[in-house]
Amino acid sequence: MGLNGGIIKSLAPAQWKVGVRLRERTSLVILGVVVGALAALGNGAFRTCMLFFHHLFFVQYGGLLGIPHGGWHRIFYLLLPVTGALVVGLAVWRFSDTIKGYGMPRLLLTVAKGGGYIRARAVPLNITVPTLVIGSGGSAGREGPIAALGGALGSVVGQLVQVSPQRMRVLVASGAGAAIAAAFDAPIAGMMFALEIVLLGNFDIEHFPPVVISAGTATVLTEALYGSRVTFRLPPFHIQNLWVEIPSYVVLGLVVAFLGVLFIRLFYAVQKLFERVRVHIYLKVLLGAVLVGAMGIFLPQVMGNGYPVIEEALQGKLFWGLITLLIFAKMVATSITVGSGSPGGLFAPALYIGCMAGASFGGVVHILLPGLSAPPGAYASVGMGAFLGAACHAPLTGIFLLFEMTRNYQIMLPAIFAAMIGSLMAERILPFSIDTYGLAQEGIILHHGREREVLETLKVKDALFKEFDAIWEGTSVRGLRVYFSKFSHHTDLFVVDKEGRLVGVIPFSILREALFMGEMENLLVARDLAVTDVEPLEMEDSLMEAMKRFGYGGVDHLPVVESKENRRLLGMVTRRGVIEIYNREQTRRTAAAR
Repeated sequence: MGLNGGIIKSLAPAQWKVGVRLRERTSLVILGVVVGALAALGNGAFRTCMLFFHHLFFVQYGGLLGIPHGGWHRIFYLLLPVTGALVVGLAVWRFSDTIKGYGMPRLLLTVAKGGGYIRARAVPLNITVPTLVIGSGGSAGREGPIAALGGALGSVVGQLVQVSPQRMRVLVASGAGAAIAAAFDAPIAGMMFALEIVLLGNFDIEHFPPVVISAGTATVLTEALYGSRVTFRLPPFHIQNLWVEIPSYVVLGLVVAFLGVLFIRLFYAVQKLFERVRVHIYLKVLLGAVLVGAMGIFLPQVMGNGYPVIEEALQGKLFWGLITLLIFAKMVATSITVGSGSPGGLFAPALYIGCMAGASFGGVVHILLPGLSAPPGAYASVGMGAFLGAACHAPLTGIFLLFEMTRNYQIMLPAIFAAMIGSLMAERILPFSIDTYGLAQEGIILHHGREREVLETLKVKDALFKEFDAIWEGTSVRGLRVYFSKFSHHTDLFVVDKEGRLVGVIPFSILREALFMGEMENLLVARDLAVTDVEPLEMEDSLMEAMKRFGYGGVDHLPVVESKENRRLLGMVTRRGVIEIYNREQTRRTAAAR
């Protein structure tokens, strides 16, 4: 009886913990359903507002100005975005911390370092103001604001039920992914968007249930409200000749990689240019609208989100020269609209530019190999996903988005080659995506993956060892031998001057050879053996920076100094110590999230 009672007592806590964990997982899935449903409704409201403003400006207002008649009436294209900017500028001025410019970096920063807390006012603002920008002809996309809208809804739900910061981040990502799923009728792409872009590639198994259920719920509810609709009517996709076309898609991946980097640099250069203009934000928004409206007089195809133009390019209805021109014109127009401060996304412009790049490239391939290659529309289809992957460093999102838009398995192989090559090459040229480049310019580095995220938040002071081996720079090799045999506890020795300032490090590989020099031992001193180009750490440096230095320097111990100016040695960090601190923090976060 006593034995059975002991067994029951020992098992009860474990069963209770399992039960609690299951209930928490269940509650997170339920919250995922709620967030997904709200994201679908938010997407519906966004779509309704955008259609309303488009009809108001391009049909009613444009018809009143005679724009459909063409000819000299085209000059009135200038008035459409300018009229919208009169209202948008006021909203941006009043709520610049919520809706100014490109919102994805702000969302990523909130998820990575702000605990996922987003103010409730972001919901109505992200529905109305960006739709006014796009509907009046501003060159921007709807997906960025829709993702921000979904993320805000996820945050509001999390605040209402008072979840932990870790759970809040997951709910924000779930809402953003659900909104993308609803916008494209693409649940897998929405899920990948949440994991690969919003959570910076953190594919933690704990994130999957709410992210997947949110994307699925949003898709089902959207189809129930609007029916199963495709965003683009892509032409039938097939591969003419595997040995010819796969290398062609690889080359297309390289092309979109360079174009993706060009777009990232151009967008942020234009944004910086507007920031340097010393006028009120309202006037900046108005100036951007004037410039895009002026472009619209000659190239109306760059106005709005560009979906009708994408359709024409996919169906092969646009002239090759115009398609090539639109690649760069759309880059400029989008950079001006969003860079001037008008809220909008870069997701749709990325699809637009990728489509035009693919169609232009496919036209060349079709001319050179007319019987061995698919029509330009096939390359345009693949180009959309490949460019998206290159610009956002998110190849899986681009690949699955293409698959779900075409529902054609054959597109997967070309998409994999083009998107992966494009993303890898773009990341090699420029390590930051279009979502993180602006933050990096401000000194805010958001790394991909859970390990980097954790190491970025921890500081050198969290892993500091104050017991270390330091020896005066004038110590002879014989003195080193005595010190190492009697006092040393570590394999690397720090060399300091008389004031305790760091001179260099003697790694064990050098020290081992020096200890057996024989007749040279009285001629050499510690300063002669020290590696002096080892860059020390400071207390506020991140452990991510420490791990990079371990990799570069080939040492297991790194010195920590008071500052790079006086170099007074305070302690050290070890590779093993950093790993222990990381494991401890990871355990703490996992426990806090449950």
